[in-house]
Amino acid sequence: MTAGDILKEANLVIETFTVKANEDVEKGELCVDDGSGILAATAALAATGKVVMALEAHDYSEETDHDIKCVVIGYVEAQKVSGSGAARKGDKLMISATAGEVTKFVKGDAPATYVEADVQTALDSNLGVVGTSMAVSQDADTTQKMFLGVIG
Repeated sequence: MTAGDILKEANLVIETFTVKANEDVEKGELCVDDGSGILAATAALAATGKVVMALEAHDYSEETDHDIKCVVIGYVEAQKVSGSGAARKGDKLMISATAGEVTKFVKGDAPATYVEADVQTALDSNLGVVGTSMAVSQDADTTQKMFLGVIG
């Protein structure tokens, strides 16, 4: 299996999205539509938008049709940031600090002193769950078998 693979077709939802101008998308990358098209998902974008997984690579400078198919909900193998720790089956997953890649969810913790930006970062982290691990992944793995879509 590789990033961008569909692992089970049951409950699968696929839709077509337009890639944001001058953005490149990799197969298996997690993306969000920021209102101008899809691009690699960040934690902040994942907190406010629907995360989808690209089913094909798209090089904006080389393509004339900027629409690509993406999984909206389903059991997929998505890009995972290497060195982010292991995820067990059933763990919640979130967008890592590397845009477009998933990692095991870590609950945001508001700081003891009130600094609005730090509090907002903690809140965004808690809103950024994008799916559930469907198989164990190791620290060095670069893909994650997951159910994309928040289910609990």
